[in-house]
Amino acid sequence: MRPEPEKHLKRLSPTEDYLIREFVDNYEDGAMSRRDMLERIFRITGSTAATAGLLLELGVKPAFADPLASVAFQAPAETPPQSPFTVPADDPAVSAGWITFPSGGTPIRGYLARPTAPGRYPAVMISHENGGTSEHFQDVARRFAKNGFVGLHLDLLSRQGGTDAVPANERGAILTQGVGQFVEDFRQAMVFLRQQSYVVGDRIGMTGYCYGGGMTWNVAIREPTLRAAVPYYGRSAYIDETGKIQAAVLGVYGANDAGINSSIDTVREQLDAAGRTFRLTLYPDAAHAFFNDTRPSYVASASTTAWRDTLAWLNIYLRAGGFPATGDPEPDATEAAAE
Repeated sequence: MRPEPEKHLKRLSPTEDYLIREFVDNYEDGAMSRRDMLERIFRITGSTAATAGLLLELGVKPAFADPLASVAFQAPAETPPQSPFTVPADDPAVSAGWITFPSGGTPIRGYLARPTAPGRYPAVMISHENGGTSEHFQDVARRFAKNGFVGLHLDLLSRQGGTDAVPANERGAILTQGVGQFVEDFRQAMVFLRQQSYVVGDRIGMTGYCYGGGMTWNVAIREPTLRAAVPYYGRSAYIDETGKIQAAVLGVYGANDAGINSSIDTVREQLDAAGRTFRLTLYPDAAHAFFNDTRPSYVASASTTAWRDTLAWLNIYLRAGGFPATGDPEPDATEAAAE
């Protein structure tokens, strides 16, 4: 008997729905084995029946009828950084390393990168994908430092001993269960940054990728003092509250990422109705996770353009001396106006 249409999907939180669809996409794209997909979804649903029902609702056939299930799986290798903007850990212009700060009585690990040149700099917080932290996100923090920002990337699995201490198939489920706590972790990261002599405390922004893009939306909605946000192809757990955002938002989307792009109209309507400063951009010939240059999904042209757009946006809203109080739109900011 087929499940009632969307019966199981309707029971999911927005974050659970997002991650399960991402796991299915990874499987269908050949980036994840069927067994891996099933185990990751089961960790979220806690039920074999619910997992099977969800897969049917999402158009994934049972193993005996699914031609992908019989294909020998070979995991795509993670490549060295391919981006021309990568910054090695020993770059003399950057000082980088792991720090900790308290959040709810727990030490949270963060990878902090800053320019070695003396001075005070705006800061950018960075949120990882659903697999936890990796060298790629540390590299991203260094890229920001190379461009005159303090970059702080959090390991949201710090409470479990850090990403490396958590089996890969369990990470997604953990990240769906603590969204409110993770928002608080980023708030406490802002407290930490404001205590540093090299940070301009009222000029803090955030970016994130996939799951981290959704987390960037979440923090922007919940934290009114965030000055700028650049979520990459993410969906918020609080999408119906998008109009509460005070930060200037640049939304980054791959033109071929249909699952995520279905949320764009809702986001645009709410930001527009609230009179917020935003731009939502679709990058051509790019699907999900096009920015991560260590994955097969990397698209050099879209990644390069999005990175330059990100820096331009943050230079306007974190660095430009004329920017008014947090969240107030620039009176004549035609480039930053809503589409």
